[in-house]
Amino acid sequence: AARLALRGPLTILDGGNRCNAYLLARAAGGRPDLLRRIFLARAFTCYQMAALLEGTPAGPSPLILLDFLATFYDEAVSSFERRRLLDGCLAQLRRLCRTAGVLVSACPPAVPGPEALGLLETLRGAAGRVWLPEPALPVPEPWRLF
Repeated sequence: AARLALRGPLTILDGGNRCNAYLLARAAGGRPDLLRRIFLARAFTCYQMAALLEGTPAGPSPLILLDFLATFYDEAVSSFERRRLLDGCLAQLRRLCRTAGVLVSACPPAVPGPEALGLLETLRGAAGRVWLPEPALPVPEPWRLF
């Protein structure tokens, strides 16, 4: 994010409280001019994420969405409403992708139910490119001498 801010304005929308502003400031070398180029907003509900995306103007500055689906895994919101809001957010992301680079990160749900996994698959299907981290190698067992 700090490197992107070297090139110009940057927007970060955080759905899972993942952005550590202190580390971001350290990565920017404490340069106030770089930090002023970064707009950081956090969403704590899927309604707030939808409102943030609707309010984000299209333009040339890149957009990073951190843990985008975290707010959509909230089972206190009906599955119909979560799906409706996600569809609206995906439309907003398509709008924003026309003029700038957009990076979206998403984590699998902590409780992998069919509804939550369906949201993840919907996002994956809407993405232009998908990168999945390599699975971790198993920890080797220590050698036993006796």
